[in-house]
Amino acid sequence: MIRVCSFYLVNRCALLLLSLGTYIVGCTNKVSQSPTDDGEAPGTVVAVPTLANLGFTNITTTSARVTSNVTASGGSGVTARGVCWASHPDPTTDDAKAEAVTVSGSGAFTVHLEGLTQATTYYVRAYAVNSAGVGYSEEATFTTEAVQSVSFKNNPMFIIGSSRAAYDAEIISNGGGTITERGICWAANPDPTVDGHKVVHSSTGEGRYRCVITGLTERTDYYLRAYAVNEDGVSYGENIPFRTIARGNITYTFNKAANPTAEQVAAYERLQVAIDSAVWYANNYTSATKHVWVNYDPNVPTADANNEGWMRFGANAGFQNLRTMLHEMNHTFGTGTTNWWRNTAISGGKYQLPHANAVLKLITGNEDAQLNADNQHWWPYGLNQNSEVTSSWDYVYNCLIIEAMRKDGLTHSGTYLP
Repeated sequence: MIRVCSFYLVNRCALLLLSLGTYIVGCTNKVSQSPTDDGEAPGTVVAVPTLANLGFTNITTTSARVTSNVTASGGSGVTARGVCWASHPDPTTDDAKAEAVTVSGSGAFTVHLEGLTQATTYYVRAYAVNSAGVGYSEEATFTTEAVQSVSFKNNPMFIIGSSRAAYDAEIISNGGGTITERGICWAANPDPTVDGHKVVHSSTGEGRYRCVITGLTERTDYYLRAYAVNEDGVSYGENIPFRTIARGNITYTFNKAANPTAEQVAAYERLQVAIDSAVWYANNYTSATKHVWVNYDPNVPTADANNEGWMRFGANAGFQNLRTMLHEMNHTFGTGTTNWWRNTAISGGKYQLPHANAVLKLITGNEDAQLNADNQHWWPYGLNQNSEVTSSWDYVYNCLIIEAMRKDGLTHSGTYLP
């Protein structure tokens, strides 16, 4: 006779008669005879879990958010649940998968898919596991976003010298891709490209970055554009026109003792570096013309200068530097040493003329910025104290404001040439 196994319920089973009194059974459901690790009661019919349809949100070029819900546990505790996906239909847990970390009381769960490929259609199924096996939801598809062009902020340009210029580019969107290169390109004609002159910035990604162009010709019109490279290719910002200024003509005489002492030699060495550096900044970032005389005088407490070009530096080595040299050179140009300064440029503790204040607004990014000033000095960027210098750009900003003051009418610094 054929014996029926007492601990299996034959439900969609395949019976293979091997010999009298023996057989093999394959089932998708089962009946428990004794309590299991999942807490199944004896006689419970166990099926794989069932799941609700999928929901998709926050789809980007490389990620997506998927939601589902275990609608029935199948009579056994669910030990794992998540999402599996592939670029082909009918994905299983043997394909890419992500397990849900947290589950709501109702059984709903959310999984974030990462590392996807842009502009690609994916087939997705939710899954849940119990003692009967793996249950899957209905299959659904979604398509990741395509990478778009990089977007730039159209920033004004204000760092312009005679043979050098700098631009603060700013990337406000990566287009959903990965920026692998960014910089600026320039030419004498509009719409420059990376096939011509370009400066590659040292870092990548979004945000603000500064690039410096060198080798320009004085009093010449140019155009530049920011650029960035992502999976979509090369993206460009707006055309930014600019014109280089005339090169400055700052010369100097360094008065030195015929037989200097060791103290004088040390001071001369420090002041030589300072005057050469100051002349470089002034000639590259202003169009001023001036001859100055550099003098070491240990009787001077700090340093001083007049609008005729005479400069004196005392024995304190803390003032025998570039910061002080540029500051005193400003006095030789006419800041704090001329009637124009006191009677025209300054009123109520503020510098009143438009061009220098416009440059300050661009440097600081503050539309309400206005230079502070008294009968002798101006600030910020007037280099009145060593503590005002935080980087070499502070020397550039000083010269840019001096050049703007020249446009406002600053005397004793030569004729302004547009």
